Amino acid sequence: MGVLDDMGRLIGNGLTAPLPNFSESVKQAADLSDQAKAAQQGGVVPGAGGYGANPFANLAAMNAAIPGSGVVTALTDTGQKFETTTIYDVSLDVTLDGQPPYPVVHRQMIAAAALGGWQVGKVISLRVDPVDKTKVMLG
Repeated sequence: MGVLDDMGRLIGNGLTAPLPNFSESVKQAADLSDQAKAAQQGGVVPGAGGYGANPFANLAAMNAAIPGSGVVTALTDTGQKFETTTIYDVSLDVTLDGQPPYPVVHRQMIAAAALGGWQVGKVISLRVDPVDKTKVMLG
C-alpha cells in the first residue's frame, strides 16, 4: 500500500471512531508505530512502565530486582490513553529494607475500575532495579 492509501485508512478510521482532530490521529498512529517497532526489536515499549516486549527478559529483571513497597503520595493524569485506559504518573515514597524512604514517579496505565487501589496512602508491593533505584516494577 502507498502513503495515500495509509492516510485514507487513518482518515476512515477517524470517521468511524472520531478523534479530536486529524493531527491528533496522525500523532496517535505514529505513537503506535513506535510501540510496534520497539516490540519487534524486543526493546522497551513506550508507556509500558519500563517493561520490554520480551517476557523472559522481564522475568529475569523481576528476579534480579530488590523487593520493597511504595506508598502512593499523588496520582496525576498524564493526559495520555491507551485505547480507553488512562495513563497516570504515580508518585511513590519507596521503602527498601534498612533504608529511608525516597520519592519515585512511576508511569502506569490504570483502568477506571482499579483506581481505588491507587489512591493516596495506599501501599503497593514493588521491586526496584538494583542499578537504578528510580525504576520500579509492580509485584
